[in-house]
Amino acid sequence: MARSRRLKSLKIYVAGPYAPPKGTEIHDAARVAHKHTIRAIKAGIAIIEKGHIPFIPHLMHFVHLETRKSLPAEFYYSYDMVWLRHCDALLFIGRSKGALHELDWAKNHGKLIFRKIAKIPLASKKN
Repeated sequence: MARSRRLKSLKIYVAGPYAPPKGTEIHDAARVAHKHTIRAIKAGIAIIEKGHIPFIPHLMHFVHLETRKSLPAEFYYSYDMVWLRHCDALLFIGRSKGALHELDWAKNHGKLIFRKIAKIPLASKKN
């Protein structure tokens, strides 16, 4: 039986939708953003279980909920890109304007791209 290839632990950026689609009722916007955040957290947990380190930008959802004065969307896009530069790879979990921009940037800068958690190899025990 062939052994699966293991590699050093990677810092993997989770890219996927956060904001609800245009036209979403205001009442449902927070619920949709929360649902997207939970999906990203679950992807991050799967990354951890494979021995890697996730960066989950969706966790800023909780900062967003606690700010008294709304931060502009541009702040969040800048924040995400600062962290993406430090990651080795990107896991693309769904389409959105921001996630597609992150995917393109990662491709253009030689980052590993994963579209399915199952394709992420296990990390070696020695790091």
